[in-house]
Amino acid sequence: MNINEKFINIYLKLPRSPKIVNGKINVACIGDSITRGAGVRGKRELTWEYYLNELLGDDYRILNCGISGCTLLKDGDCPYVSSSLYPHTRDMKADVFLIMLGSNDTKPQNWNEEKYTAELKAFTEGYMLLENRPRVIIMIPPECFPDKTTGVVGYSIDKDIIDNVIPQIIRKTAEDLGIELIDLLTPTADHEEWYVDGVHPNAEGNRHIAELIAPYLK
Repeated sequence: MNINEKFINIYLKLPRSPKIVNGKINVACIGDSITRGAGVRGKRELTWEYYLNELLGDDYRILNCGISGCTLLKDGDCPYVSSSLYPHTRDMKADVFLIMLGSNDTKPQNWNEEKYTAELKAFTEGYMLLENRPRVIIMIPPECFPDKTTGVVGYSIDKDIIDNVIPQIIRKTAEDLGIELIDLLTPTADHEEWYVDGVHPNAEGNRHIAELIAPYLK
């Protein structure tokens, strides 16, 4: 077993599989550590998923399906589709899927623009074509900021790709598939104070992200 296989078999199974609640509008949030809540040390009550549920009220059930470190790319160093959570998300029959994957794909060992473009479309269509025909919304990931001392963005994330390539691909994918898009990059671009480490939002950042998403779901 190589290192990548070991990582997938051990680490990706850690997040518990959230369950839908009958009688509510169930919204599954597919993402990486930004969704999972790494910037608030996994404290659920400080994640954007939790704030979003508070904003939308009791008629909604927001399901955190984020996995830290995950990539959209199948041959990335931590593919979402190789996780134990992925098939569960496809079986859970959520009413809405929010998809936000791409930040970790920009790392030098992962990035491939052609593959990311093709796989984002296929990944998104996979949820659109589920038996219950859920509503699917794709989201442009929020801004990232370099360390003030080193001038480098943490976790090997490429700011240029985040700012100039990923948004174009996601916009074109939404247009091609005829689905909704939420831009989290533009509203976060001038708010470095919303971050713990330049990549992961703090509690304030998560609250603002929830406020940006909520109007699309009401």
